[in-house]
Amino acid sequence: MSLSLSINSLSGMTETIHLDAFQAKLHGLKILCQGPFPKGKLPPILEAIENIKAPFQKRVLLTNMDVPFFANTFALKYDATFQINNIIDWSLALTYILHAPKDILVVAEDLAIPEGVWSKLSKSITFVSIVKTPLKNVTPYDTVFFAPIEDFGTVYASDTVYKAVLALTRKPYGQKEYREILQELRVANAGLAWLRGSESLFWYEPVSENSEKLSRKQLAELFTWLSNQYE
Repeated sequence: MSLSLSINSLSGMTETIHLDAFQAKLHGLKILCQGPFPKGKLPPILEAIENIKAPFQKRVLLTNMDVPFFANTFALKYDATFQINNIIDWSLALTYILHAPKDILVVAEDLAIPEGVWSKLSKSITFVSIVKTPLKNVTPYDTVFFAPIEDFGTVYASDTVYKAVLALTRKPYGQKEYREILQELRVANAGLAWLRGSESLFWYEPVSENSEKLSRKQLAELFTWLSNQYE
């Protein structure tokens, strides 16, 4: 499914931009959910990161809060929680993550990730970072989900996301194109996403809540895979 945007340029020419729905598998990738997210409008992360052939053996939460803010957002049960306040905490968390049974899911909530962490993450570690305040540098991530924009008058909508889009995409979007894209997504109640290796952007339909239960699509994939194992 795609959204088609017809944009009229100053020369009178009409340009059509197509944004495909985000459907990529994100298992083993570094994922950023860049907020602030409106209540009830979250990216559909869990289905995208699950892999029935390599299920998560451990789930780890990294937070700097006494009471995790996002823990219930993804409705996950964590095997370990690390409260991160300094480099020693990071060292302890990484020691656990790197030696834990794989595959492993790591969720970091509102944390600044040290540069040295990225080189230690293998494809058996799915790393999801969700932040309330937009990051200046989003390039370490393989995928970025931008929060759905409800108000064009905010700095987040007019400047922060636009700069991130220009830094990530090979195809530059002008301010007019960008605002047209946001307007269409706003009408469709959708969010904007980027995937490394793609020259364009994608749209995603936010979900109001997440759950570890398998979706119908995941169940169908599971049954197909099981059937093939016995042929």
